[in-house]
Amino acid sequence: MKLLRQLSFRPVLLSLLQAYVLVLAVFFLLPALASAQEQTSDQAIAHRWAGNWLVVGQGDEQLVWQLKADGTGFAHGFRADGQLTHGFAISWRIEGDTVRIRTGGTLHCNSGMVYAQFTGWSPVTLDFNVIDGRHWRQHNGGILAFQRRLPNWQTPNHGAECPNLYRGERKESQQTASADN
Repeated sequence: MKLLRQLSFRPVLLSLLQAYVLVLAVFFLLPALASAQEQTSDQAIAHRWAGNWLVVGQGDEQLVWQLKADGTGFAHGFRADGQLTHGFAISWRIEGDTVRIRTGGTLHCNSGMVYAQFTGWSPVTLDFNVIDGRHWRQHNGGILAFQRRLPNWQTPNHGAECPNLYRGERKESQQTASADN
């Protein structure tokens, strides 16, 4: 009888509870770790593309693409003289060697001022194949050439003066030239 009084189910219950928690942790963590490893390569690629880029489209259209690593961004179009003509918000993601982009919102210049309006996301998704480190081919055949990064580019805000793509570069080169003298 002394032996029965000293036996306790507490250690047995604790070990069963520990086993249960371990099984649940494995059940929930393994799929999360597996998906994190899959996303890691695409996220690493997205981080490499993130930034402000001067992009030339087919027909020598001048564009500035602002790609953020979180999958958001903006695209702006410019005339040959460097004046902003239009722009839109973009949502982008990389899936292997394909970049999927949805557009939304619009931006345009009117009387020298920026006007922005968000009307929702387009139902159309644009797909691009990454050809190499500087070129994307749209599925309809158009090619985007990423020329160079623009470290000082700022997103034009609603009501601001319409930016000129070349005005900032000229100021920068003048400042550099005067600093070199």
